[in-house]
Amino acid sequence: DKAIKAEKSSSGGKAPDKEAGVIEAQGVEKDGEKDLGADKDKAIKAEALKEKEKELKNMRHSLISILSACCPNFEGIYTSPLSSHLPALLPPLLQAMEDSDQDLYAKGCAELSASTPLLTDTVLPKVLAAVHAVAESSSWHVRATVLPFLQIILFRHQFAIRPEDMQRVRDLMLALLRDPQVEVRETAQHAISVLVRIQGEALALQLRDEFAEWAAAPIPKRAKGGVPEDGSAEAMRKRHAGVLGLAALVGAYPYDVPEWMPDVLVQLAGHVLDPSPINQAVRQAFGEFWRTHQDAWPMLKESFGDQHMAALTNLLVAPTYFS
Repeated sequence: DKAIKAEKSSSGGKAPDKEAGVIEAQGVEKDGEKDLGADKDKAIKAEALKEKEKELKNMRHSLISILSACCPNFEGIYTSPLSSHLPALLPPLLQAMEDSDQDLYAKGCAELSASTPLLTDTVLPKVLAAVHAVAESSSWHVRATVLPFLQIILFRHQFAIRPEDMQRVRDLMLALLRDPQVEVRETAQHAISVLVRIQGEALALQLRDEFAEWAAAPIPKRAKGGVPEDGSAEAMRKRHAGVLGLAALVGAYPYDVPEWMPDVLVQLAGHVLDPSPINQAVRQAFGEFWRTHQDAWPMLKESFGDQHMAALTNLLVAPTYFS
C-alpha cells in the first residue's frame, strides 16, 4: 500500500510539470510564428520599397533622355515648348543627382534646361520657387546641384528677373554658403561670385561687411582630451562661410583690383593658419588671385599700400604653395 501511495503521489506531482511544459512550448511556438510573420512583413515592405525606388529611377532616366533630346533644339529660338512645364520638371530632374549612375547626365541636362530661351515673367518665378523647394532636400548632392542651375538662370535672365526674386535667390545662396556640407559651401562660393558680377560693386560692398563678420567668428577651443566643445562645429562652419564669401568677392573681379580688395585680401591672409578646411580655402583663393592677376601685376600692385604688401608678401611671392 505504501508503495502504491508513493507511486500515485509521485505521478500526481509530475502531471502539472508536464502540462506547464507543454503550455510553455506552445507559447514559444506562437512567438516564433509571430516573429516569422513580422520578418515576412518587413521583407515584403522592403521589396515594395525597392521596386518603387527602381520605378522612380527609371522615370528619372526617361525624363533625362527626353530633355536631353529636346533642349539642344532650343538654341537660336526665342521660345521654348517646355518652358511652361519646367517648374514641374525641375524637381525630379535635380533630384536625379542622387542616382550615382545618372548624376552626370542629370547635371548636364539641368544645365541645358537652364540654358533654354528667356522664360516669361509668369514662368520664371515658378521656376525659382521650384528651385527653392529642391534646395531643402536632405541630399547634399541635390542641394549642390541647385547652385550651378541658378547661376545660368541668373545670367540669362538678369534683366528680366524681378527684384524680389533676385533677393530670394541671394538669400538662398547665402544660406547654402553656411550649409553643413563642405562641398555645398564651396559650390555656393562660385555662385556668389556670379551674383556679384551681375549685380555690381554695390552688392560686393554690402556682402563684404557681412562676410567679414562671419569670418571673425571665434572658434571654441577643444576641451581636454581633444573633444570639441558644444557649438564648435557651428562656429567653424560660420567662419568657413565667411572666408569663402570673401574669396567669392575676390573671384568676382578676376582681372581687376577694386579699391576695397586689398583690405579683403589682408583679411583672408589672416586665416591662413586656421584649421582645415578654412586654411585650404585661403590658399585656393590666393592661388586663383595670382593666376588671374599675375600678367598685369606690375600695374595692379600699385593699388596696394605698403602695409598691404607687407601682409601679403609671403602669399604673393610663392603663390604656387597656395594653389
